Amino acid sequence: MRNTAIVIIAMGVVIGAVMPAPRKSVPAGAAPSPAGATPSPAGATPIPAGTPRDSDMPRETVLARSDAGHFLAVADVNQMPVRFVVDTGADTVALTVEDAERAGVRFDRAQFQMVGQGAGGPVMGQVVTIDEITLDGKRATAVPGVVLEGASVSLLGHSYLRQLASVSIEGDTMRLR
Repeated sequence: MRNTAIVIIAMGVVIGAVMPAPRKSVPAGAAPSPAGATPSPAGATPIPAGTPRDSDMPRETVLARSDAGHFLAVADVNQMPVRFVVDTGADTVALTVEDAERAGVRFDRAQFQMVGQGAGGPVMGQVVTIDEITLDGKRATAVPGVVLEGASVSLLGHSYLRQLASVSIEGDTMRLR
């Protein structure tokens, strides 16, 4: 089962290599910020420390299928933005070496081993635990994942998705709640 999941991850990595640049998704009911929006006035009432902001509150994520047929999202990994293909067929979250390094995920290239078999041969990487992944306020901690050698895109798989209330696809729209 684990090898099957890794093969699926490897296929996603290959597909991701030909993927066009992502479009920014806008959550349902939200309007994009107008260019030149001004900050709150100087006399605004301060918000007490520890008060949740709207951006901290979980909200539905609505993703449109890209021209390449994928659902793309930017989620924070350890508070660093990472571009993902949302892959409902992947058992785990898979990070590129570059994304893992930027997000401070602990791994050691010297510890890479075969984590699966892909069409091009063995898939090398290291199983890791990701401290935190947050997408539109939907936060998961201690997320199982893998850092893959040679991966060109990170995959947001079931080790994160199963912690959500629901994942649904209708036509060219994916909804994460």
